[in-house]
Amino acid sequence: MAEQVVTGIAQSSEPEHIESTVCAQEPVDCERVAVITKDTPTQAHENSIVRFIHAGDFAQTTDTSHDVIRGNTGIMTDMGGVNIPGISSDIRYFGFFAHPEIIDHFADVPIPEDQVQNYNDAIEAGRGVVTYKASSEEVPGVEQAFKDAGLKNVKTFGGAKQTTP
Repeated sequence: MAEQVVTGIAQSSEPEHIESTVCAQEPVDCERVAVITKDTPTQAHENSIVRFIHAGDFAQTTDTSHDVIRGNTGIMTDMGGVNIPGISSDIRYFGFFAHPEIIDHFADVPIPEDQVQNYNDAIEAGRGVVTYKASSEEVPGVEQAFKDAGLKNVKTFGGAKQTTP
């Protein structure tokens, strides 16, 4: 069965908060939870059973203007060019989501650009994006567990369809 990713936005990305809310819900297996955060890694993050992807430092360099290497006055000139789907760079990955570990985490799961922007905004505001890789049979239970834990904007990506609240 194709793997899907259930996502939701938590009000905090503190390990204690995630463990006491998300991990307390059935059928969530805490070892399969990953949280994308801009928080600086702490000992609590390191000791947590939850996997934390700390993308804060990386995003500060990816969201800056790249005029130095692109454009008419930079090192490399750009005459506009054509973006070809499937060949040009993947524009779904920008901001915090440009972090290599996040790109690897989502692999081939298609996440719409507007949703990536929503997640980037949440991370910038200090919230955490909670993810859970699940089989299609597990998805309904995990979605409900995320909602019961108070996560907002719970969505599932991958597989045959995208589900929404």
